[in-house]
Amino acid sequence: MIINSHVHVNTKGIYFYYPEYNFQRFLEEMRENNIDIAFPALNPKVELFRCSNELMNSSGTQHFSKHRIQVVSKNNMLVLQCKTCGTVNYAAVADPLREHNKELISITAPYRANIKPLIYILLCKSTIQKEIDFWEKNYPNDFSGFKLHPWNDQVNVADFKLRSNKPFLIHTGIRKLESAKNAITFAKNNPSLKVVIAHAGALDSSVLQEASLLNNVYIDCCPSTFMYESKYSSLYSPQEILAPEDIYYKALDYVSSEKILFGTDSPWGNSKQELEIVRNLHVSKDVKEQILFKNALKFYGI
Repeated sequence: MIINSHVHVNTKGIYFYYPEYNFQRFLEEMRENNIDIAFPALNPKVELFRCSNELMNSSGTQHFSKHRIQVVSKNNMLVLQCKTCGTVNYAAVADPLREHNKELISITAPYRANIKPLIYILLCKSTIQKEIDFWEKNYPNDFSGFKLHPWNDQVNVADFKLRSNKPFLIHTGIRKLESAKNAITFAKNNPSLKVVIAHAGALDSSVLQEASLLNNVYIDCCPSTFMYESKYSSLYSPQEILAPEDIYYKALDYVSSEKILFGTDSPWGNSKQELEIVRNLHVSKDVKEQILFKNALKFYGI
């Protein structure tokens, strides 16, 4: 059995990273790689998160790095506003991703035994608990957890205390707002919530050490190939990583094999490559099975 606990899917909206990765491609990838169960969340790169002034600067050339939309809590509303120029893309009392998430639930419904969505909700103090309550009240059997993306939202996840019956998958990295230390703080502040720290916490050894001690924290190590290829901008100790497999080995130095979930982070990762990396690990068959499916069965209570 193989369970993909971290993967993304495009709905009918406009996505500015990997726009071709639609639901059909996701299904094909599952079939091609014999993936039995998947927990997809929305591709976070929705058009709402791109500032209209990002595309061209005054000289008419592309200028991506200076403009970034952030989630702002203002007057009890959720506002999407550019940190650089102040452009407002959205302002309302409801999470703008609600319709995209509804579509994700709809297109995956015929495959519910094998495809179990995660709802990507935005980190806005004015709306997030109401959004969690909305999904748990109205769609309790149609999704398996929530996805939080501090870097995409430009919000520190450590500042949130939430109520939920569902697990949370949290994006992490080496930049300040996405620091896995913030995800650890979130897990400590929310001890009743199950939490997956994505991307192996960027292999921050202090984070991995704490994750090993917290009963409610698991990790994933995807996309190991992508992280290896961009290790100097993705990992805390790049000099120690000589192959994608080393990401798993370093994680296993700190975290029990019973707390590591398999994922691909597709379309950022490639399912075939990610599976080969796990199969190439010099660990026991039982450890590989724990990573590939046993831990996910336990974590999600399947």
